[in-house]
Amino acid sequence: MTAARGDHATIPVARRLRRPGWRDTRLLVGLLLVLLSVAGGVRLTSAMDETTPVYAATRDLLPGQEVGADDLMPVRVRMDAPMAHYVDAHQQVAPGTVMLRQVTEGELVPATSLGTASQAHDKTVTVPVDPATAQTFTVGTVVDVWVSRRDPDEVGTAYLDPELLLAKAVVARTPTSSTSLGMGVGRAAVQVVVPADQVGAVISSVDQEAKVTLVPSPGSGATS
Repeated sequence: MTAARGDHATIPVARRLRRPGWRDTRLLVGLLLVLLSVAGGVRLTSAMDETTPVYAATRDLLPGQEVGADDLMPVRVRMDAPMAHYVDAHQQVAPGTVMLRQVTEGELVPATSLGTASQAHDKTVTVPVDPATAQTFTVGTVVDVWVSRRDPDEVGTAYLDPELLLAKAVVARTPTSSTSLGMGVGRAAVQVVVPADQVGAVISSVDQEAKVTLVPSPGSGATS
C-alpha cells in the first residue's frame, strides 16, 4: 500500500517484521543441525570413555596367599575380552579370598585366579571309570569315590568288596577323546577335585589297579 500526498507522490510503507514461527523452514533446519551436533558430541564422548574398571595386582601374588585391599588396585582399561574374565573393581573382594594361581605385579587379575582356602589346597586327580558311567557326569557333579581293591588271595582278576574312599568330590572334567587315552581298555578318564590330604590315597588306589566307581550324590546334577 502507498500513502498519497498532494503532489501525487507515493511513499513506500515498511512491512512489519514477523517473529519466526515453527513452520519457518530455516528455523527447523537450524534446530535439526543443533540436535545432530549435540548427539554427535554425546556419542564421541561415550566412545572415548568405553573403559571398564578391573583389578590389577599391586605386587606379585602367590597361590594360597590371602588377598587384602592393599594387594589390588582398580584400573580402567578398554576390554577386548569379556568382562567376566577379570575381577570387577566395582565390588570389593570378599574377606578370606585367596589366590589359586600366581598373578604378577601389574597384571590384571583373572576371575579364575581367586577362590577359597580349600580350593587353593584341593587338587585335581584323574581316575579311570566305566565309560558308560562317565557319560552321566557333567562338570560340577558331586560324587562319592568308591574303590574295589584287587584280592591278592584269588587267582586271576578278583576284587574285594567296595569301600568308600572319598565323599563329596567334585567332577572337574568329563571324558573326551584326549583324556580317555592311557586309561586302559574299557576305561574312561574323569577328573575329580580331591582335598590335598586325600590325594595320595586316590592315586595309590589307581596305581594298584583298584576298580574305581563314582556314585553321584543326591541332587548333584548327574544325568540319567
